[in-house]
Amino acid sequence: MNEDVPPIRRPRAAVAGPYRPSSMVRTPWGDSEELRRRALAPGRGADRAAARKNQRERLFGAMVAAVAEHGYEETRVADVVELSGVSRKSFYEHFAGKQDCFLATAQALVDAGLGVVAHHYRAEGPWGERVRSALEAFVALLVDQPAAARLCFVEIYAAGSEAIDPVERAFGEFAALVAEGLEGLPDYRGMPPEIPRAIVGGLRKVLHTRLHRGEAAELTGLAPQLWEWGMSYHPPPQPLAKGRRVRRLPGRAPRPADYEDPERLIRATAEVVGERGYGATTVGAIVERASTSLSTFYAHFPDKESALLAALDSGGSLLLAKVLPAYRRNAADWPRAIRASFAAMFAFAVEEPAFAHLGGVEVYGAGDDALAQRDAVMEGLQALLAQGYERSPDTSPIAAEAIGGAVYALTYDQIRATGPESLPELTPLATYIALAPFLGAEEAVAVANDGR
Repeated sequence: MNEDVPPIRRPRAAVAGPYRPSSMVRTPWGDSEELRRRALAPGRGADRAAARKNQRERLFGAMVAAVAEHGYEETRVADVVELSGVSRKSFYEHFAGKQDCFLATAQALVDAGLGVVAHHYRAEGPWGERVRSALEAFVALLVDQPAAARLCFVEIYAAGSEAIDPVERAFGEFAALVAEGLEGLPDYRGMPPEIPRAIVGGLRKVLHTRLHRGEAAELTGLAPQLWEWGMSYHPPPQPLAKGRRVRRLPGRAPRPADYEDPERLIRATAEVVGERGYGATTVGAIVERASTSLSTFYAHFPDKESALLAALDSGGSLLLAKVLPAYRRNAADWPRAIRASFAAMFAFAVEEPAFAHLGGVEVYGAGDDALAQRDAVMEGLQALLAQGYERSPDTSPIAAEAIGGAVYALTYDQIRATGPESLPELTPLATYIALAPFLGAEEAVAVANDGR
């Protein structure tokens, strides 16, 4: 059974009696309806180690199934216990709580995915065939197990940085394998390490988008396009420059309290979510940062999710208002227009770091509506690449989406590492990533380095 598993998010008020998922969910440890039946028969002669392993696997499967239906935040230990058939007492012998079980489940899934990639990558044969085989096998795994894939690619962000780090390390290892293999090919030798990282980031974003939308089955057909796009990058014939830092305009930066009530609350939301994460943000903290009252907050927003969506809307609108004029001013020279767009995008991050951090990092943990809103902004920016297909019609059809994901991945890494203010340094690299599949390495690096 390979149907996609979109989030059901059944309201808690509708649940009565023992918990059962409203539809069968396929997991790597058995279908959700079968987990309880997989329990080993008790007895004095039973192997304790085998019994504990059996319990953990059933709890892992139950976590995948419960999160597929309710999402991480709404999943309860009671759901996992009921689905698995493991007692609450035994659950707490294995795990400290819900997050601990979730992290262990995610780690088991990540290890399995890396095992599939490593098996194909370390096989005999030319590097290109091995990596392509690894990519196709990994995608097949995601298509076969969409609920488990969604847990690792989408729901993981709701569990905080402790959950995200193992997934980040896994993709870092995959990027290192790609870099290692490219170094063994004459036409790709000397590739800057940032480019394999960006390629893997583009792949990851395409996967995340399909899983988030419940469209995992599409990935099988996209795998060849992703391979073609990734292999379109060659080492730049000269080193990529580092973009110049941008300074804020002189004068005191405005604070939320300097604006009218709705804008004060929107900016306060962006700041607090950026500092605490969405899950730990409260309406009280937003109100305190905005120097206003709860009654004022609720006069404009029914809850914190509405305030967050308003903040994403404002941030996205301000970003587009910065980028689109820069593109239009240079529209006669499309490659230069793309570079000008990235320069404007990253300058916006310096001017509006709270909005940049919200849209670039924290949005992942803020739910489906927030991700959909972020993706709408990304699609508007990706549309600027359409002219590239007029210049190079044979470019992979997935290139524009994957390029958007690659640049987003670079942005995400940079914000997490050094903050939004450092993003202008990425302008040449982002430009090269965007132009190379359409123009080739030589012309792309010339534009990226701004003629230097």
